[in-house]
Amino acid sequence: MRVQRVSLAAQVADVRGGAAFYTEHFAFRPTMVWDHVAKLVQPDTDFELVLLPGAARAGGVIIALEVADVRAEAERLAAAGIATGPVQDEEWGERLCQVRDPNGLTVQLVQWLGERPA
Repeated sequence: MRVQRVSLAAQVADVRGGAAFYTEHFAFRPTMVWDHVAKLVQPDTDFELVLLPGAARAGGVIIALEVADVRAEAERLAAAGIATGPVQDEEWGERLCQVRDPNGLTVQLVQWLGERPA
């Protein structure tokens, strides 16, 4: 099987607010946004985030986004008024920090400090 695109669909309370958050702060490009569905793509990847109405408070999902410099991204988000968790280095070579989107989904920014595992 050849997977052509990976989509993560999450049920959220505020579809439009979530779409605006990912578009403004994480460079997602909306391909469609209505009250009942938002489809967002990350340029130059085969990843699509789909937001659907349904949950009063979303949870249980971590959207991990690999970036070149976690500290710089955490500072950029903090300057935009977004509460960021601490930047931490894990023993397996990952630097990360986490934020929550307006619907309660966790977004984890990840940077590999050495060779990225295959």
